[in-house]
Amino acid sequence: MPRAMRFPRLSRIGSLVPLLAALLAGPVSAATVCVTPPLPRVCDPGATLLRAIAAARRQIRMQIYTLTSRRVVAALEAARARGVDVRVIVDRSALRDDRRDAAAVGALARAGIAVRVDTVRGLMHDKITLIDGTTALTGSYNYTWSAEHRNAENLVVLRDPAAVAVFARNWRAAAARSVPLSAASLPAPARRGPVGAVRGNRRTHIYQWPGCRYYDRIAPRNRVAFPSAAAARAAGYRAAHCG
Repeated sequence: MPRAMRFPRLSRIGSLVPLLAALLAGPVSAATVCVTPPLPRVCDPGATLLRAIAAARRQIRMQIYTLTSRRVVAALEAARARGVDVRVIVDRSALRDDRRDAAAVGALARAGIAVRVDTVRGLMHDKITLIDGTTALTGSYNYTWSAEHRNAENLVVLRDPAAVAVFARNWRAAAARSVPLSAASLPAPARRGPVGAVRGNRRTHIYQWPGCRYYDRIAPRNRVAFPSAAAARAAGYRAAHCG
């Protein structure tokens, strides 16, 4: 009689199941390219970016040279409100020279979003948004009305784990060399509300933020920390006059 055939152990077969499933599934698109002016059957950069932000469930990490789009600001604020950890790095020259950029960045900070200002010698010219550690959006596209309606721009959506990991490392390196946004970083017209960590004085029931004259002079026994200006107001505190 022929000798009995030998088969792999079940444990070895089980270890091959994920590989076999991946092979049977076929190739997965790791990149999607969006352009403006629009082309037939090609995605729109602005709409794609907004959908990605709306789809975030855990984390958004952004590096953006110029941010003036009210729709993007509103989308980031909505993400923060539903519990997503949103952190943004901006360029100091754009912040200083463009009042619309400063106003948008100030609005993010007032919504409780952590904003940092890059200190790189030249421009922080990145346009990158990372969603939940699995998707990276990058390209020439700044988050502005002109990029959407006037310019020739591109936005590339990457789902390749290796590429996303590199962008995540780059974001962490930029965050490490950056400094927290403060009211002093903003042009005067943009200083219309609290920017940065909010501190209340339980004796006067007034809250202040970095850049306010008495922010660091509140006695420790009277100091109350709030996650946002809205939280301070909800507790019965009123804003300081910080000019």
